[in-house]
Amino acid sequence: MKNVVVIGAGNAGSIVANKLQSLGINVTVIERSEFSFYQPGVIDVAFGDARKEDVIKPVKEAVKANIIKDEVVKVDVENHSVVTSSGKTIGYDYLVIAPGAENKRLEGFPSWHSLEDLELLKQQIDKFDGNKIVIGYYGVIKCPAAPFEFAYFFRRRFPRAEITLLNPVTQPPEIQKPMAELLGKLAKDYKINVIRGFKIRDIDRNSKTIISEDGQKVTYDLALIDTPIRAGKAFENLTDNTGFIPVDKYSLRYKDYDNVFAIGDVTNIMIPPKTGGLAHFEAKFVANSIYADINGYEKKRFDGSALCAIYGGSDRGMLVKMNYEKGSIAGPSSLFYIAKRSFMKLYWNTLKGNFII
Repeated sequence: MKNVVVIGAGNAGSIVANKLQSLGINVTVIERSEFSFYQPGVIDVAFGDARKEDVIKPVKEAVKANIIKDEVVKVDVENHSVVTSSGKTIGYDYLVIAPGAENKRLEGFPSWHSLEDLELLKQQIDKFDGNKIVIGYYGVIKCPAAPFEFAYFFRRRFPRAEITLLNPVTQPPEIQKPMAELLGKLAKDYKINVIRGFKIRDIDRNSKTIISEDGQKVTYDLALIDTPIRAGKAFENLTDNTGFIPVDKYSLRYKDYDNVFAIGDVTNIMIPPKTGGLAHFEAKFVANSIYADINGYEKKRFDGSALCAIYGGSDRGMLVKMNYEKGSIAGPSSLFYIAKRSFMKLYWNTLKGNFII
């Protein structure tokens, strides 16, 4: 029997593992954390709309396959094996690399995507009593809609605050334009000042000033900064000059290795942007590809499908659809807001293979 090893039990890794396990294929998942974490729920917890318990579950409840609690420190694609921090060498017939990506640490600014920083993020918001709120990001980040979502939530929480969003992108990619235009319109409606082309060069914590590459300065009382992501150190031997693992975007295979796949935030795919919605469809595709390969079925091509609901403020939401060729957005409407809120509970079932679109 073929042996599939999956690195990571997040969104993408869990879907692949559960799907293949349900098809009778032997799967081993290597995951260093005890918990599965619904990252899009960070904003709900941070603003008091959900509890921490709502966005985590034990990995053993989310993954119905053999789980090794350990950390991968090296992938050896030539010898079809991975090495863990405990010294184990685990062989594979097929490998799926889905560990997520690592955020650059920025002292004094909690991560938007970390379970460990979630409480600190919530505390900063709860204790805020100033006037100037700045949301910003730089480099490649997860979900470019997230800074806008945070800005909308801040407007709801602090209706009189001066809110500024620092966006390093002057013009979004063509397929993201429908989303970017609507997000920008809503920001204007909520009197949120969006500064496009603001590329953060430095942050003076003493004067609470953010400085751009061209010398522009913005002061703050509270700032939330989303930092760049890249593949973890364990995968440095596989990454390209972008800091991510290169894959063929139509097969999601690593270089010329037919038995090695990478999915989710760790890949060098930038369009569509890195979201849980893209990882979801990548995972479904890879599970089907491995099953087809084992059984000698025809290979198919991935079209870059991604689907996700995003918050639009004031109890409204939007639904974004993208693939490699085009993008669209529907809303805002209360229906999509309810869909976004409801998915927090449905998420755990999607990991198990239920309700997979």
